[in-house]
Amino acid sequence: MSAMPASRHFTLETLAEGVWAAIHRPGGWAVGNAGIVDLGDTTLVFDACITAEAARDLAAAAIALTGRPASSLVLSHYHNDHVRGAEMFPGTTLIATSRTRDLIDTFGREELASDIEHGGAQLARAAAMADDDDPRIRSFAAYFTPYWEGLVASAPHATLRLPEVTFEDRLTLHGTRRTVQVISLGAAHTPDDAVLVLPDDGVVFCSDLLFVGCHPYLADGEPDGWLRALEVLATHAPARFVPGHGPVGSADDVDALASHIRALEATAAGLHGEGASADDLEGLLPTDGSSAWEFAYPFYRSNVRFLLGRM
Repeated sequence: MSAMPASRHFTLETLAEGVWAAIHRPGGWAVGNAGIVDLGDTTLVFDACITAEAARDLAAAAIALTGRPASSLVLSHYHNDHVRGAEMFPGTTLIATSRTRDLIDTFGREELASDIEHGGAQLARAAAMADDDDPRIRSFAAYFTPYWEGLVASAPHATLRLPEVTFEDRLTLHGTRRTVQVISLGAAHTPDDAVLVLPDDGVVFCSDLLFVGCHPYLADGEPDGWLRALEVLATHAPARFVPGHGPVGSADDVDALASHIRALEATAAGLHGEGASADDLEGLLPTDGSSAWEFAYPFYRSNVRFLLGRM
């Protein structure tokens, strides 16, 4: 058996014969997880990393593992850590929902301009937190210093690609080896989020509808819609679930994230009932067992602040 392709940006995990997850490597410039699927006569990649450097390795891994370049690249949603690397797949057909295409063309361009303008200052801010007394802030620095290093290096040279093929609710891709489904679960983590379901392999690529061992980011989406999406994902148990961030998970991780979002809503409702404002959250810590998850700082308080503001 030949060795698995290597990258400093991600590790490759075999989920089934012809199915691999590319899991962000700490310190690397992938940031978002991705997937590679051998359809038999063609190769599909799911999500594209945040930097050209990581995406270049992902494209090379697809060739090494399947013997051919990716012919299709599915983009799950518009956030930079899942679409920015698409330019490293020349000749590959980009697929996304119509809403996600519009969001890449609007908010995605705004985000790219912001990364170019503010990336240096954000990198300096993250690096300055490396020696903070709070371990949560040190963890933030360890993750986001490489994040901003990658963006400072890549964003000024990045070109956003827009999907050539769009769909609304569901798209089925048939290969000689397997059939897969790309399914939109609507407004959840963002205004539109899609997953890749491999029904015969028991694998679901969830992108940012699932965070495993990490605090989610709620502020660009619809929390109640996210809970409904997690209910749909749970119907695929006992599948292996590939998150957008964190290691490959199980149905237990889907349930854990749903419980966490409900706990966030309950915390925000309690604070609202006490007359608290978004300025009253200093020192607020998780009480639902998620304190050891990555991104506790800054996402926990920012999520509560977002929910409180909606009330």
